[in-house]
Amino acid sequence: MPAQASTERPLPVMVWIHGGAFINGAGSQYDGTVLAREAQAVVVTVNYRLGIFGSLALDALAAEAKAGNYALQDQQAALRWVQRNIAAFGGDAGRVTIFGESAGGTSVCNQLISPAAKGLFQRAIIQSGTCPSVQPTRAQTVAVGNAYADKLGCAPGSGQLACMRGKSALQALVASPPIDAADPASLGQFSPHIDGVVLPEAPRTAIRAGRFHKVPVLLGNNADEGTLFIALAFELQRRTPMTEAEFQSMVKGNAGDSGIAALASSIVLDAYRSSRYGSPNLSAAALLGDSLFACPTQFLARALSDHVPTYAYEFQEKNAPAFVSDPFMPWGAFHAAELPFVFGTRIVTTPPSPDPAEVATPAQLALSKAMMAYWGQFAATGQPNAAGQKAWPRFNRLLQATQTTFKAQGIGTELLGASYLRHQCLLWDATALLGTLQ
Repeated sequence: MPAQASTERPLPVMVWIHGGAFINGAGSQYDGTVLAREAQAVVVTVNYRLGIFGSLALDALAAEAKAGNYALQDQQAALRWVQRNIAAFGGDAGRVTIFGESAGGTSVCNQLISPAAKGLFQRAIIQSGTCPSVQPTRAQTVAVGNAYADKLGCAPGSGQLACMRGKSALQALVASPPIDAADPASLGQFSPHIDGVVLPEAPRTAIRAGRFHKVPVLLGNNADEGTLFIALAFELQRRTPMTEAEFQSMVKGNAGDSGIAALASSIVLDAYRSSRYGSPNLSAAALLGDSLFACPTQFLARALSDHVPTYAYEFQEKNAPAFVSDPFMPWGAFHAAELPFVFGTRIVTTPPSPDPAEVATPAQLALSKAMMAYWGQFAATGQPNAAGQKAWPRFNRLLQATQTTFKAQGIGTELLGASYLRHQCLLWDATALLGTLQ
């Protein structure tokens, strides 16, 4: 918290929910000291259960308590702690902002619709973490849980929970379902599921219908979200670039086998052909970034803006510090690249980078300072505009204002769906429609 924090003039509170695909990460990776000072806020970083410990669902567990989603429940417990105790640290319990990136951003979206989170926060910031249109059902998550219990040697029935609780934490971890960075489905198996209590329905559906906590929302994505995933799934593992055959296989494999799916994959392959982007890995990265982050963010901004004050951004700093170099592809404004700018300091990676870079040039430092001021003003007032800052207009369906060119060269604003068009979101809206026809 800032040195001048006091209980007489309580400061806004910013509660950080870390990312990591719901399988890794920790609040301790993020030093909130600089952000607290620049934003004039009390910054709280939290932990929550990860992997199978945060997402396990079984019929036997539901018989004990119907609420699942232990990761989300942990976050809510932390927010309740803030409500009870933050005044002692100079914070205002009536001005709490939850903010998070990647899985943390998805968590923020989930908390927006969770009945148990009502009144625990007054603003929300979603960084590169969209509200999925489809999240695992309880039945799907129970199927994963049963397979996991079977692997532990604990058959369904009256003794299942006692059997599982008799295992060590190491045994429980070793039996967890495997993770494949190249397979989005394997990452999604630990995502929050629709349990009917903590998460009553798919967040995107709820938000579109106005069934969520009506608080101001600031949200955005990075310009090159997909480069990190292609690098991790292919190039950094084997030290060779992604091939054209692998790119086409990735698209066709994720599309399905129906005639409509084949049509959709053909359209996508043409739109993201390698000759347009320069190489298969850059085409694949653009496809992932657009379909999984940029376009869902634009969709969510439109849905939110029908109900609450909404502010959209795109982070575009191409020289953001990376935790490792990729000789086959420039990462640009990759997934998580905005984090050292938001926190004003390097982020401790897991595993630790041998030589972590940091925001260093005068222009980057100025951009970081501006972003912390925007985030802090939003936490304080519910809107990001402050004296001396470039105006950040509200997003609405007509103007679709997106605060882009968040880069060292300067900050600007795009209007009239420029970001939507640049990321080929019309294509992704159309392919989503085709998907409903299968």
